[in-house]
Formats: sequence, C-alpha cells, structure tokens
Amino acid sequence: MGNDGGSIPTRRELVKSAARLPTHSEVRSSAASTREYRWSTCPLSKKPLSRPIVSDSAGILYNKDSILEYLLRAAGEAYGDGEEVLQGRVKTLKDVVEVKFEGEGDAGKWVCPISRKELGPGTKAVYLVPCGHAMAESAVREVGAVEKGCLVCSTPYDASHIIPINPTDAADITRLEARIKDLHSQSLTHALKKLSSKKRKSPDSSLSDPKSKKSKDSTATDGIRSSATAAITSKVMSDEKGKHQQRKQQMSDNVKTLFAKKKKDGERGKNTDFMSRGYTLPEGV
Repeated sequence: MGNDGGSIPTRRELVKSAARLPTHSEVRSSAASTREYRWSTCPLSKKPLSRPIVSDSAGILYNKDSILEYLLRAAGEAYGDGEEVLQGRVKTLKDVVEVKFEGEGDAGKWVCPISRKELGPGTKAVYLVPCGHAMAESAVREVGAVEKGCLVCSTPYDASHIIPINPTDAADITRLEARIKDLHSQSLTHALKKLSSKKRKSPDSSLSDPKSKKSKDSTATDGIRSSATAAITSKVMSDEKGKHQQRKQQMSDNVKTLFAKKKKDGERGKNTDFMSRGYTLPEGV
C-alpha cells in the first residue's frame, strides 16, 4: 500500500473499537420499557392484561384465562415458552392470587383505593394475600397497620404477605423467593391454601364406587365454585373439543379405520384384525 496515489489507512481505521457500554440514559430507557410491558401485557399469552388478573408468588401479573389454558393443556402445546415464563411457580390455581384493582379496568389506569394514586410503572404498588386488594406501597406503609387488616376489606394479613407487583429491586425478589420456600415447608401455597396431597384414583374407580356421584360423562368444570373460573374453563374445553373434531374430519379413510369400533361376532364386513383392518375379505373367509 502507498506510493500509488491512494491514501494510507491508519491504525485507528484498521482496528475495530471495543463494544461500548450502554449509557445511563439507555439503561434507564430499557428498564422503563420493561416495566411498561409488565404492566400492560400478559407474559404468558402476550395479550393485553384484562380482568380477571392473577399473580404468582413472584408478583408477576397474568390474565387468568391464560393460566387456566396453560394448566388444562400440555405446557408446550398451550404456550411454547410457558415453562420459561412461569419457571415452575404455577402448578395449580392455588399457586396464584386474583389481584383486585380499582379503576377503569385498562392496564395503567388503575388507582390506589386509599391514596388515589395511579398504579402503574411509575408507582410502586403491592397487593395483599389472601384478599388480593392492590394499592400503593406508600398507603400500606404510612396509613395501614397490620393489626387492623386490609384497608379495603379489613381481612387480616401478615407483613410477610405484602407482595410487590412486578418487583425490580433485588431485595424484594429475594424476599419473595424466601417467602415461598417457607410456605412450601409448611405445606402452603402462595394463596395460603393447603398443598394437594391426594393420590390419583384409577380411571375406573369413579365407576366402580357406588358412593361416587360423578359419572363418566362429567365435565371438567364440575366442582369449580367460582362461576367466572367455571365459565373460562368451559370456554377452553369447548375450544379444545372443536379442534379435536376438526382434526378428526381431516383424517383419511384409512386412518379412520384404526379408530373404528370392533365388529360383533357373526357380523360380516371389514375384518377386525389389526393387520388386515381396512381391507374387505371374501365371504368365504
């Protein structure tokens, strides 16, 4: 290079500069975007947050119908990143608490029932277990007293059951992790309900037991006390039934024969043997 009428590059132009660290304003902007996303979007279904809203032991908000769909269907089938998002914190409905917000209902337009502050990314908010009422942390700290119970419904609660919503402080996250470990050691869930220890019954136990009131055709919504939960569960089950029927209609005739019922003894027609199912044999055979 050189002596050809061209320019000679310097070392500064040839050596790549090291990746620069993000500035303070860039870090702050990224954190603000994350907080805004958590207050407006369900991380499980990626849909806007809408009532009814529930929270797990980490204080993260979800749509209740998304949690129900995740529990009713296989984790990978319902949401591809469901296990990564929940990280094993939600295994039953007892692992979530329904958060009761006051306001217009749209994410970011909820208000504290005590201080009337807007609850959202700019305000540190909490909810109480087991009642689930959400309010500004300052209202609980300055106005509330554990001895008097919830400021909205007077339900008694313990100081350890004040759950920050979408926490970002390392101290809050560590406290919530220690809390759920302590509850599990007492056989309690995040909602302060007993962990289920019942053994699974055999599929025919409900049919053979004369005292059992449930029949074989009982729906998945039996035993659900909450009408809202039952309605959401029924909707999810009906959607699953519709998808199953659609898959069945798309089967070819040869595939359908694999699911055909066996012929009774003496009946003619298709051979019921698995190796020759789908083929018609002569009458003399």
